[in-house]
Amino acid sequence: MGGYIAVVVVLVVLIYFMIVMLKSVTTEANQKVNSYFIKNLEEYDAIYKSKMSNLNKLNVEYEEVSRELRNMKNEMISHKTSPFYAPRPIPRDIYIPTARYIDNDFFEDYKNAKDKLMSVDKQGLIDNVMEKVPYTGDIDMYKLTSGIIEKLNFEAKYNLCSISSMEQLEVLSESLEEKELDLLREYINDGVDIEEFDVLKFIDYVKNIQRLHTPKVFVSVAENEKDFTNEKRNIVCNTDSNICEGVKIVYQNKVYDYSIYKSRRKVGS
Repeated sequence: MGGYIAVVVVLVVLIYFMIVMLKSVTTEANQKVNSYFIKNLEEYDAIYKSKMSNLNKLNVEYEEVSRELRNMKNEMISHKTSPFYAPRPIPRDIYIPTARYIDNDFFEDYKNAKDKLMSVDKQGLIDNVMEKVPYTGDIDMYKLTSGIIEKLNFEAKYNLCSISSMEQLEVLSESLEEKELDLLREYINDGVDIEEFDVLKFIDYVKNIQRLHTPKVFVSVAENEKDFTNEKRNIVCNTDSNICEGVKIVYQNKVYDYSIYKSRRKVGS
């Protein structure tokens, strides 16, 4: 009897261990299956996003091509219906559409103007303006205003704009020298309410005075042109993308324009 019971106990223990092992294997298998599924799902999601991105790019390119085709068709129709459209006959009865310009002398006039501007001595023009136009400003006033502008740099302006008008005046009275303060007093006496004082407006006032008295010659040329900057002669040169040919000179608050513009938006600026 005792042996029978022992066999039963052993069988029960073996069955228990088998159940535990089976459960452990099942759990591990489920984890691996879930991990594999999630990993593949992430890969599929990345592939789907990539495909959608490519599809969107293709749609954008398709729209651009379609728009260009429509523009080309409209341009062809406008050429055919334009009163300035005229076919040019050539041998073998082949016709090539060409534009008929309203001003037939345009190219000749442009060529003459360009030839004259290309042959112009730009440095000679600058020298001529400087020789013929005397400096009538006040160099001391120019240095005075330049000193104020240098002191009121970006950081100083930022700090002053964050305080009240009266505090701005107090800081300026402590920072500026006597002659600089005289200019500040002139600005205030010109009808400025001290309770509404604005340092930015005062800087604009100083810059306007500096512009009137500057001894510098500002030269504007087209892109890829020679740089005529000369610090000793106070010549400052910069490129103007709106200038097609020639040179523009600003000196003594006057403009001496020897240039052709790509558009008229900057003429007189």
